[in-house]
Amino acid sequence: MDGDVTATLLAIAARQPDAPFLSAPGRRTMRWSSVADHIARVRRDFDRWDIRRGDVVVASSFDRHACAAALAILPAASTFALLADGTAPGRCAELLRRMRARAVLVAPRPAGACHPLELAARELRIARIRIEPRTDAETGAFDLALDAPDRSLDTDHAGDARHGWIGVTSGTTGRPKLVSHGHRQVIATAMATGKRLAMTPRDVSGHLTPLSLANGQRTAFLLSLLNGGSVHCLPEAGADALLDAVDADAVSYVSCSFTIHRELLALFRSGRRVRSSRLRFVRVASGALEPPEMDALEAAFGVPVVTGLGATETGMVAHQHLPPSPRKRGSVGRPLACDLRLVDEAGREVPPGALGAIEVRGPQLFDGYLDDPDLDARSFAGGWFRMGDLGWIDEDGELHIAGRLAETINRGGEKISPAEIDAVLLSLAGVADAAAFGLPHPTLGEEVVAAVVRSPDGTVTGSSVQEHVRAALGSRRTPRQVWFVGGLPRNAAGKLLRAGLPAWVGAGGAAPSTDTGHGGGAPPAPNPSLTPAEAALARLWCGLLGVSAVSPEDTFRSLGGDPARARALAEQVRAAFGVECTDETVASVDATLGEMALAIRRCAGGA
Repeated sequence: MDGDVTATLLAIAARQPDAPFLSAPGRRTMRWSSVADHIARVRRDFDRWDIRRGDVVVASSFDRHACAAALAILPAASTFALLADGTAPGRCAELLRRMRARAVLVAPRPAGACHPLELAARELRIARIRIEPRTDAETGAFDLALDAPDRSLDTDHAGDARHGWIGVTSGTTGRPKLVSHGHRQVIATAMATGKRLAMTPRDVSGHLTPLSLANGQRTAFLLSLLNGGSVHCLPEAGADALLDAVDADAVSYVSCSFTIHRELLALFRSGRRVRSSRLRFVRVASGALEPPEMDALEAAFGVPVVTGLGATETGMVAHQHLPPSPRKRGSVGRPLACDLRLVDEAGREVPPGALGAIEVRGPQLFDGYLDDPDLDARSFAGGWFRMGDLGWIDEDGELHIAGRLAETINRGGEKISPAEIDAVLLSLAGVADAAAFGLPHPTLGEEVVAAVVRSPDGTVTGSSVQEHVRAALGSRRTPRQVWFVGGLPRNAAGKLLRAGLPAWVGAGGAAPSTDTGHGGGAPPAPNPSLTPAEAALARLWCGLLGVSAVSPEDTFRSLGGDPARARALAEQVRAAFGVECTDETVASVDATLGEMALAIRRCAGGA
């Protein structure tokens, strides 16, 4: 049982058949006994269809309640992979091939409509299983039917039965990384994190995170279930719904991204209040909040606000304690049931207080990437996994994160963490969001620059931003150029896509060698005829074509674009918008700005 999630769930169901498993506002609660029944039915169905443990079954996010139940149930008889909704058809086909998928789950759709995952499965001759959410039954209940048997069911069983899930995470080259989550590793993470957070069968997770994300599957979902608790399934990113659930004493903890927490802070600032006798703690995931934001959340909720460090590949490797143990703002806590070390560029362990690259080993560490031995070789060193984060350990053994190793700015040989500059930028009144990044420099190698989002009533200028950073961090870390933008590129989890910032702000070539505050006066007048997507795309056009303004009816060719620049634009779109857009419109010199923006929105699932 220690190494099998399904066996663990069935043992819990046997102990507490009538206890709640999955609930949702306005829906009948699924009990643990129903979970056992669903597991038995899925095993019978998959056995009839010759699908075994280790065979990969892929779905795209569908009915949120049935999708949540499937995350717990389908690994009883397969390896389950859940893709983000809006994944483009070309990317779906690529992932299905790489995973060697045996079947896909297809949710009901309107007549004549066909999901990109279903289109890709038809093209690749992969069997389609119809999943019918039973909205009139318990929360998450569903039925399965083999809708289209196909050639994939005639292939050999090639998967690893130890793996219950496959996670899809972004790669620096644009090629997604496929991370196999083993039953043993998932249990190790849930047990270690559950002990740190004193989890019991009385706990209920308030779940509003996308289910395709690692936090949505593990800390917000399986953590509670594997410790005998339950999950209260809320609308995705539903901040108001969460506060209603807290008021109703429906949840005991919540783990969601820092972006959702910022929405909650905005609700609190507008006068929203909550009172709960059941809420035990609130957890910040998928990124960091500044210490004052953590304090404000704690004051508003009246419970501890904690955070930790984890990755799709590692599970949770560090976490803060709950009171009465001390918590240190700015840290991610102490190592969690694993070995953790920090090393320099030569692989030598650094002393406490020194900056180093974080490496871990332990029972929660994944076995390796699904189909990329070269990436495995680059990611592991003598059994240690290179997380890609920079950090230091203080005198109390608390781990602090300085940023991503790949994002480090190399300015004249000095390694600068952009996250350090981000924190200072965000502390300036009138700044709603901000990020530092590096641009090529002819003599220094890279120079520090920044993108800043003004608050609605903000009047900050480029010069005031530079003066603020210079006073806090000195001249070497002061951005030499500041772009004012309407927003920053982020993925579905709210994580900053820092690599896409040069394209996002339309910066080409080298950074300037002298201090400038681009846009340092009044904010540029917005073009009211542009949608947000068109405005973001227009910045890329302006940077590539050397023009100052673009209208929705302008074509790329009419402003001087050629096929070479169109190909460069397609690459910048991938970096800036965080989507792999297969629509040829994005690389067409004869497409208008409006047509391109619409194509990008479709690829991102926004249309």
